[in-house]
Amino acid sequence: MFGRIGIILVLAALAAAPADAQRSTQIVISQPADATTMDPGRSTQVLTVNYFFNLYDTLTRCDASLKLHPALATSWKAVNDTTWEVTLRPDVKFHDGSPLTSEDVKAVFERNMVPGKTVVQAGFATLESVQAVNPTTLRIVTRKPDPLVPVRMAQMGGSIYPARFASDEGARELARKPVGTGAYKFVSWTKDDQLVMEANREWWGWSGKPPAVDRVIWKPIPDDFARLSALQRGEVDVITNVPPAQMKIVRTLTLSSTRTLTFWINTTQPPTHDKRVRQAMHYAMDVNSIVKDLYAGQGKPFSGGLADTDFGYNGALKPYPYDPARARKLLAEAGYANGIDVTLSAGIGTIVNDKQLLEAIADMWSKVGIRARIEMMEMAARQKVNNERLLPPNGVMLINPQSTLLDADGSLWRLFHPNGFGGKYWIGNQPGQRFHDIMEQARYTLDQKKRKELYTEATKIIHEEKPWLELFQEVVIYGVARRVSFKPRPDYRLIVAEMTLGK
Repeated sequence: MFGRIGIILVLAALAAAPADAQRSTQIVISQPADATTMDPGRSTQVLTVNYFFNLYDTLTRCDASLKLHPALATSWKAVNDTTWEVTLRPDVKFHDGSPLTSEDVKAVFERNMVPGKTVVQAGFATLESVQAVNPTTLRIVTRKPDPLVPVRMAQMGGSIYPARFASDEGARELARKPVGTGAYKFVSWTKDDQLVMEANREWWGWSGKPPAVDRVIWKPIPDDFARLSALQRGEVDVITNVPPAQMKIVRTLTLSSTRTLTFWINTTQPPTHDKRVRQAMHYAMDVNSIVKDLYAGQGKPFSGGLADTDFGYNGALKPYPYDPARARKLLAEAGYANGIDVTLSAGIGTIVNDKQLLEAIADMWSKVGIRARIEMMEMAARQKVNNERLLPPNGVMLINPQSTLLDADGSLWRLFHPNGFGGKYWIGNQPGQRFHDIMEQARYTLDQKKRKELYTEATKIIHEEKPWLELFQEVVIYGVARRVSFKPRPDYRLIVAEMTLGK
């Protein structure tokens, strides 16, 4: 009797072993919103970008300290002032088994170079042509000398996929079923429920090591407290967007980020076409109180368009102080003594406390006669507005851009370039305007001292003109189960291949 029971118990234990083993090498990550696409050319929203940097590789990559390393490219060199030669890693395969060649990189970059084909064209606008010399050799020709080409290869939109997906029809397929060379392969995607990835055992690797995690499940949980509860109950292993006020109830990892909290303003029509109105919007906000009350002090107010992680940051520029009287005076001087009306919007899950943030700003503005109608959008709707530049005149929309190059060219100019996300919202970024001409000159200047001088002038223009609403530089806050270890990145990227698992 006991013998038979013993055998049954042993068999049950053996049957359970594979499931236990699988659980030990699986993690669940929760963000406040699902991805909107699997096409890396069609989104730069941080939550969606996290999927891209697990499924795809770039030619170069930045580690957790933002130091540049080889990736799909093993080496690169400047042949002359406008030509870079890039050597690709041999014997790399895409997830579908096809080999990576220079023709794939050429197709991806050429797609990114065409205005309107992707949302990342501004970051590739310095490129003149891409030439596939042979299967593992690429030549990148720039319009003028561009010192940032090696870093551009690591930026958003630089994710490499097979050439067949660079066509319009191929891109539609890629958006649903991604194929990259990354550490993780796409398994399935149930919209707004979960996205599943599994380790790519043929991955070329960063150190010759396979990923430590076999399977990754991404589960969107919009509500902040529901995400916290899921982490506390052990249902998820990593959560993003932890409310700062709740940091003490879970294990957290934090780091000052490359991301800023700002708002687009469509300044093309009255009243926001007048810089005095835009200045009044800033003087009417108590940003220090917002940071203290909504974000537990986790944020650094800024002005001039750049986070302090970017080359070109101008520390001499101080954020506008809270001064309601001055705000009312500026509105009156601009001809709006009776106040103005604007629409204040955000995508649900863009940041922690996003709706509360809008309500706090609207309340502060109301005291000086700025009447704001609040509109919360689903993330897909918000992305459509951003991608297609559909923000209506006098619309104000929450964004949280991050630098792609650790340089003003990869943040301020990527965004305000005429083909950038804010390209249609402010006349000051158009050809012939001083800001436009400074930024174009800087992106093609090899002299770092001269570039810094140009960026200093450009940030002063942003500080004075206030073409967008500037709040603060963000702090990364993750909630993490004790069995998961990783170094948080200032660029907000959650790269599972950088994670290790304990017991």
